[in-house]
Amino acid sequence: MTAKSSPGPIKVIAFDLDDTLWEMRPLLLKAEERLNEFLGRAFPRLRYDVVSMRELRHELLAEKPELAHRITAFRQCLIQKAMIKSAMTEAQAQSGAQQAMSVFLDARHDVRFFDDVIATLRQLSDHYLLGSLTNGNADIRRLGLEDLFSFSFSAEEVGARKPAPDLFHKALAHTGVNAKEMVYVGDDPVQDVAAANQAGLFSVWVNRAGDPPVPESEPHAIISCLGELPEAVEGIEKALTQHRQ
Repeated sequence: MTAKSSPGPIKVIAFDLDDTLWEMRPLLLKAEERLNEFLGRAFPRLRYDVVSMRELRHELLAEKPELAHRITAFRQCLIQKAMIKSAMTEAQAQSGAQQAMSVFLDARHDVRFFDDVIATLRQLSDHYLLGSLTNGNADIRRLGLEDLFSFSFSAEEVGARKPAPDLFHKALAHTGVNAKEMVYVGDDPVQDVAAANQAGLFSVWVNRAGDPPVPESEPHAIISCLGELPEAVEGIEKALTQHRQ
């Protein structure tokens, strides 16, 4: 993939998704509530709800450690395991878990973007190649972001979660730019900022809550909302240009 012809040294901006472009906790609670409602209605003999299923997590990971980074498959297998423990057949549990996961994912993608997100992404997409790198399972196509994001990779795809460098290496290989031509934007000072720094990228910390700095994390810019990002990237570009002169 060829990056856009940016007027400055930065060619690519990649984003974390959950808690960077929208608030995750209320979204997850809503998705689990819808899942619970579906399970209670469709499978009244199920002996588990979303909360009590968590008791099976360690058991499932011990049986299938390969699911550790595959959060969609893990949740579906967890539901399937709860159904089997509720005396459903393997076939019934497999079908039921697929139905349940569809309900959950529909709700999980019913996001409410922070107010400045879409306008800022549109502004940036005129000058930079945009993409997402996430530990979660949000799908940019289901979110309506496929016209703004040119790439999207998840921990499930690469087999490792941030702060491991795999996602950043994947983005660099995909876009064909070097690390000092990419900015990574995220809300977590360790998994996003420190991890991006370690991979050689520039980092921007989205610190909406005004949290104190974390010692092991040194972002190249700090913003309180995404609307401040264009100016932050411009500042990084100016500093980089001056350093090269």
